[in-house]
Amino acid sequence: MNAPVGLVPRWFSAAVIGILTLFTLGMLALALADNGVMRWSAWGLFAAGALVLCSVVSALVMPRRGKPIHGADGTITFLSPALTVWPLIGAWAALLCVASIWSYIAVTDFGELESPGFTLVTIAGAVGSLPDLGRLVTGRLHRWRVVIGPESITYRGYHTDQTWPLSRIHGARFNPPRPIRRPGSRTDGNHQLAGVVIDLKGAGADPVIPMVAFRASPHTMVEEIERAKAAARR
Repeated sequence: MNAPVGLVPRWFSAAVIGILTLFTLGMLALALADNGVMRWSAWGLFAAGALVLCSVVSALVMPRRGKPIHGADGTITFLSPALTVWPLIGAWAALLCVASIWSYIAVTDFGELESPGFTLVTIAGAVGSLPDLGRLVTGRLHRWRVVIGPESITYRGYHTDQTWPLSRIHGARFNPPRPIRRPGSRTDGNHQLAGVVIDLKGAGADPVIPMVAFRASPHTMVEEIERAKAAARR
């Protein structure tokens, strides 16, 4: 049985959850106090904040006890949990609705906007996300998953869709998070989320699978990759 693995420092999880909680409560208070169109905008931001908070809690706080899915064709699939993925889609939809409302107000009555700078940044972000909306509709925006087959490993996540033959893979290892350098410390490197590194043969960077997107322990994924490698050599 694998020991619990910390994918991110506890203070980082607490800070992110705390900020999101304050934002969500602030939007709730604004929605209850405001009137008119801006009230609906605040409700939209409240919904977005609450949904992102659910996703973050799922990714950073929930225990790593998930199991891979064993297919009838011999494949082993690690799939990101629905509680991590679907709230992000819902929050994105809520922000697009808010940006649409603010875009209409900006065109028809710009003076009604209470925070023009924040509003314009939100609208710009929504416009910038439209290509990803097209990818989502056409199936090119991927839910995080790792499929270990008898001959290859496939990783899909967000824009990434890569497949590596087992013959190209030396193995896999868990890459723990590196702490932020403290003042006066001699250790180098910036903070990074923990992941499973696929050790490829030849030159070039080895891909890293972000384990915060999965409910399974990174050691479980490493063991399954090593088991597939051993079976392929027989």
